[in-house]
Amino acid sequence: MELRQLEYFCKIADTGSVSEAARRLNMSQPPLSYQLRRLEEELNVKLLSRTSRGVKLTEAGRLLYRRAGSLLEYARSTRDEVSESGKKRVLRMGITSTTVPTILPAITRYARSHPDVNFEVRDGASMTLLQHLLDGIIDVSVARTPLRLDEVESLALGSEGMIAVSPPEQQVERDGEITLEDLTDCPLILYRRYEALIMNAFAHKGLKTDVFCICDDARDAMLWVGAGLATAVFPRSMSSLCAGLRIRPLAEKELETQTVLIWKRDGRLSPTAREFIDACREEFGIAK
Repeated sequence: MELRQLEYFCKIADTGSVSEAARRLNMSQPPLSYQLRRLEEELNVKLLSRTSRGVKLTEAGRLLYRRAGSLLEYARSTRDEVSESGKKRVLRMGITSTTVPTILPAITRYARSHPDVNFEVRDGASMTLLQHLLDGIIDVSVARTPLRLDEVESLALGSEGMIAVSPPEQQVERDGEITLEDLTDCPLILYRRYEALIMNAFAHKGLKTDVFCICDDARDAMLWVGAGLATAVFPRSMSSLCAGLRIRPLAEKELETQTVLIWKRDGRLSPTAREFIDACREEFGIAK
């Protein structure tokens, strides 16, 4: 199985047409069809089925498409890193939107002391970045619990509670720290990443709540809050996105999440990644 074949296969899957894929690859259709047949013969499966509208992925094809994307990205990143060998080193890392304020001081410290290093950063949800780490696409990642940590090494960087973010004109009984009981009559917007954590906390107290919206992007949710639609419940580090909104910390300790630096267990860490981990230990005062 060659990388070129995987590139061809992904292009066909993306376009849903062998002829269109050939056009975009700037090649004729017969050699493209030939490479697809070779790939199917090697794997002994049918990857695509023909329909009146073109081609669609079989179950085996969908599996290969998911894996091929990671393999091709890893190959590209490796190619770029090798081509820069002797010029600039590259640290491939993942960062979630809610962990940037926490990790930025360590990145700054590391970048100033290692001017020969460039960064290749992937933004995404903690679960996605964990998979990128296990697939070898990134070297280290900053993530937030709850998260499965059995296949990685981790370094705890800090913890924080949740905040309730309300429209500025919303009437509230009091400012300052509040509890979940204070939110039972409010329509809520929850970040999908923490839906289970928050709902379990409500259930543990025997409280019911009105979930108005579940979302994947905290920045969009803040626009909804600003429009007066609901109150959002997010980690405290999201405060920087809440200009002009009413922010109140939640008292519940069980809603605290931990920011962690993770890297693959039993994986071969590059000297660059090891140096960055050491810089994080120094920045956060963590002993080896």
